[in-house]
Amino acid sequence: MPIPYLLTTLLYIFVALFAAADASFVSLNLVSAFPALRWVRVHFITLGILSQAIFGLLPILTASLAKKPKPAFRWDIWLTLNAGLVALIAGMAGVNHPIIFAGGTLVFIAATLLLLQLWNVRGGDAPASLKFYIMGVAYLLLGIIVGTGLFLNWSEALYIKVPLEVHIHANSWGFMSLVFAGLLVDFIPMITGKALGSSKDVSLIYWGMTLGAFGLVLGPWLGGSLPPTVSGLILHLSATIWLMVLMARALKAGNRLDSAGGWHLVASYSWILLPVLVAPFILLGFIKGGPVESTAPQALIYGWVLQFGIALIPYIARRFFIKEETPQLGGSWVSLILANLGSVLVWVSIFSGPAEGILYGIAFALYTLAMIPPLKELFEIVRDGFRKIESA
Repeated sequence: MPIPYLLTTLLYIFVALFAAADASFVSLNLVSAFPALRWVRVHFITLGILSQAIFGLLPILTASLAKKPKPAFRWDIWLTLNAGLVALIAGMAGVNHPIIFAGGTLVFIAATLLLLQLWNVRGGDAPASLKFYIMGVAYLLLGIIVGTGLFLNWSEALYIKVPLEVHIHANSWGFMSLVFAGLLVDFIPMITGKALGSSKDVSLIYWGMTLGAFGLVLGPWLGGSLPPTVSGLILHLSATIWLMVLMARALKAGNRLDSAGGWHLVASYSWILLPVLVAPFILLGFIKGGPVESTAPQALIYGWVLQFGIALIPYIARRFFIKEETPQLGGSWVSLILANLGSVLVWVSIFSGPAEGILYGIAFALYTLAMIPPLKELFEIVRDGFRKIESA
């Protein structure tokens, strides 16, 4: 991972830790001067931490696997991505429409430039994961357009009936699901010495996630239309479960479930499956959708996305920055327990009535503590890497 992306990843983890602490203090009524902004916190994890790893890694990784020369570092992509992220979060915090538009535009430009980089890797010895990355970034572009439009009243012009769900589904079931699956296709053989699955398995997972995400985006776009939503749920759920089974099987065969990092990867997928499993009960009216839809994304991001990053980002940094031949996955038993217990409490808080604020506050206190070990771990990796550079 290039040094600028590695440093900004470390920075955003640090900021995300304080944002989670702020959410805890506000929910427990310990502070009130700076009320927590849930979408700002979510974007520090997704566009902040994970986008740095993804944007920094994918061009190098795909070129290496395709046996092509290492691409030059693109300062234009790094600058537009991070300037856009800062502007977007600042604009959302103050509901400043021009700044939100500027931030969304810059992030869109950065994602488009990344997509063009990946597109140029096609052909020849291109890895099977490349199609996951290209389609994932395409969904990200859609998510950026819809997400920016949430604040700028574009939904009516785009005929989007439920724009927030479309934005979440495009980013979660489209962008992150496909990119994470591609990363597992590439890294599971490096981590375990075992392929994730056969080429047929990989192809079925790709099409299940791609078409499933399309249905999950189209459903709320049309106002909750059941045929695309239900078909999307079935396809995406089937692909995700099969991905999880193959991943767990490979990690077990490679003795990686003896460490917390392997369990971080396995446990993370329980939190993407849970909203999909609950969705039919919402559609059938057994559970009220409003409380779930407003709160569950927090458990999704901190339970799934954050845990996936806790396991894989230190591994990537060790492999590509300090050049370890057999690096360990990131995370610890402490971070594993705290991150998952926090996600349990977020879900329990949805149905807890008067105790909701207390449980929600405790959950984010646990998330805050869960981020301390990986922050310390990544800091030590960066420190050791710079010491090697200085000594050389």
